[in-house]
Amino acid sequence: MNKPNIIVAGILNTKGESVRYIAERVKAAGGNPQIMELSLGKECGWADIPLRKVLEPVGVTPEDIFSMDRAGACKLVTEGATDTILRLYREGRVHGIISTGGSMGTTIACTMMRALPIGIPKIMLSTEASGDVSMHVGTRDICMLYPIAETGLNKITRKILNYAASGIVGMASAPDTEKVKDRPLVGCMMFGVTTPCVLRAQKHMEMEGYEVLINHCTGAGGRSMEEMLEEGYISGMLDLTTEEVTADVFDTKYQRSGPARLRTAAKKGIPQVISVGGSELMLFEGISDIPDDLKKEIQDGVRGLYDHNPSVACVAITAEETRKLAAEFCKRLACAVAPTVICIPMRGWGGCDIASPDLELGWAGEGPGPTWIPGENPIHSRRSEIMLEVLKKELPRKNNIEVLAIDKHINEEEFSDVASELLTEMLNGTWKRGSHTNLSYVESLF
Repeated sequence: MNKPNIIVAGILNTKGESVRYIAERVKAAGGNPQIMELSLGKECGWADIPLRKVLEPVGVTPEDIFSMDRAGACKLVTEGATDTILRLYREGRVHGIISTGGSMGTTIACTMMRALPIGIPKIMLSTEASGDVSMHVGTRDICMLYPIAETGLNKITRKILNYAASGIVGMASAPDTEKVKDRPLVGCMMFGVTTPCVLRAQKHMEMEGYEVLINHCTGAGGRSMEEMLEEGYISGMLDLTTEEVTADVFDTKYQRSGPARLRTAAKKGIPQVISVGGSELMLFEGISDIPDDLKKEIQDGVRGLYDHNPSVACVAITAEETRKLAAEFCKRLACAVAPTVICIPMRGWGGCDIASPDLELGWAGEGPGPTWIPGENPIHSRRSEIMLEVLKKELPRKNNIEVLAIDKHINEEEFSDVASELLTEMLNGTWKRGSHTNLSYVESLF
């Protein structure tokens, strides 16, 4: 590649000095900077891509923008800038993008960045970077950097802007990755409490000739996976950790992934093996973040509590609440047209959901794991029993769908092996219902 083309975007009437300096440092680092103006209050006139040009796709002029309220102006500048950056990308004129701004500039620039494909370097210097930036990053590979100061040049900000400029040029100039033969990509979701299961399944799939993309089950991780399914990156799903569905069902503050979760693969005809890893948990940002009514139920013994770390506290759903969760699984998977197997681990859904201590499976405390609820068969999870009951009653009986009760904990090797073998069969075109019922610990419900 010759000098990489770097878009340096910003609201120039308030951040122009900083934007111009970034462009200078991009050039000094070996890049070809192109300044794009995103101003809302006054057109500066010295940008390589002037505001007037940015606004052409939305059919307004800078004068129109300057007479509007900020919200209306922001909307139109964002739409115009997004259309413009995509056009430049299609023309091969975008190898990276960098911007600096406060809340308004961050909103506009990050919307542009999210529109670009994964793999195009993106750096956002934002005063909001030390807080929750999920609304800005979304599911894209945006690097957020806290610039210390909002605007102005001094010995502190020059240093920060300089290394950010060098960073974007370095990212855009990186050598191509080693050429390897493309292999089909399998998607997999993981959480701390399902790590042993997922990592073993990963090894199995890689030995079978697949690459494995493991996303963290954080809400954004699930949304990102659904987008990649929609965009055709993923050949099959090993969806063993589905706590995000629990977050959706019980409307918790965190981890919600939205209505597409589980549905995208189902609708697009992508094979999937699904389990309930971590789905007995509702997540909060530490003990202090748990609502008072749930705290009381924990104190009264109605719910279990798993204190994962200072920033993550996990509150268990009750056995009866599992019915609501199971019904949602049925609703989301009813449209499945490709081979789909739901594997229910009868002896626990994760590291903290277990009948007795077992370090290899994730629980080293005394007695049962803090979220464990014994079933009518005391070695089985009551949640698993209820899950099967609802699936049998509400999930459509279709030739491409199977429900398996596996008499293992989710982190036992045998469970992971069954799940990964099932997906391998699906991808090879050899799967059929009942293929694993020769194993003493596997029962096919339908």
